[in-house]
Amino acid sequence: MKRIKLFLWIVLTTSSIFPLYRFLHKQTDGFTPSKIRTAFLKDTIPHLSSSLSVEQQAEIQSILSQPLHYIGRGGQCYAFTTSDQKYVVKLLKYNNNYPKIWFQLFSFPGNLELYRKQILERKQKKLEGEYKSYQIALENLQEETGIIYMHLDAGSLPEVQLELFDKIRVRHHLSADAFQFYIQKKGIPFYPKLETLIQQGQLQQAKIALDEMTAYLKKRCQKQIADKDNGIWRNFAFCEEHPFQIDIGQFVYDPSLSSEKGSQENLLLFTREFRNWLKNLDPTLENYFTQSLSCPEAL
Repeated sequence: MKRIKLFLWIVLTTSSIFPLYRFLHKQTDGFTPSKIRTAFLKDTIPHLSSSLSVEQQAEIQSILSQPLHYIGRGGQCYAFTTSDQKYVVKLLKYNNNYPKIWFQLFSFPGNLELYRKQILERKQKKLEGEYKSYQIALENLQEETGIIYMHLDAGSLPEVQLELFDKIRVRHHLSADAFQFYIQKKGIPFYPKLETLIQQGQLQQAKIALDEMTAYLKKRCQKQIADKDNGIWRNFAFCEEHPFQIDIGQFVYDPSLSSEKGSQENLLLFTREFRNWLKNLDPTLENYFTQSLSCPEAL
């Protein structure tokens, strides 16, 4: 009888705690300090942090001394905006790329051990790819991605404390040097901004934005850099009337972009959804953009 009572107590306790956990997870978007990626060193991971002059370090410290307010999350980071609304601080998530510690330390019986090793290898490759993407952005596309500062190693910000306000306005004080993050310029979503320009008849301004987008995409191809996350919808924003890429987590080197055929195929594929959207909004502008890509016909 006692065992039955204990079993029922466990079931009732679990059934009551889990809904509470799900509720809190939804309210906070899953953010807790334990889910931010701590600074670490691995031989297989690029050791990345921006090199700063004394003046630049003072500027970064000034940015990070502002209260940071939660604005959302992506697959790789939690995003906070500075109080002056000029910058976004993206703290890397301790996400599914990192297996649980017990999964790494303990062997499994029989054929399950091979399965465990395959998962660890797959996650390690994915993690290495993510850091390689950050390295590509920092070394080749820093201006085009609005990166102000990247901090993936400990040691450069020993005295800086972050004041974070999460989604439900709970305040957290954290040492900046203990976590991995990067700072970008803050922008507004690309599609709505471009749509507003068109609807307001500012077609020349819209063309300038499209020209800048074309120049950036061609520059990326010339550097043999592709983005595995095809599309513009989630990945781009406007800052001071200029488009820039805000998602920097899926860059890869692609030698096929060195050929005219390879670069043209990449440009068409990457912009396909955007060109369809633009065609429905303004066919003339879509034709202008397609021609600027040196593509006589859309796929």
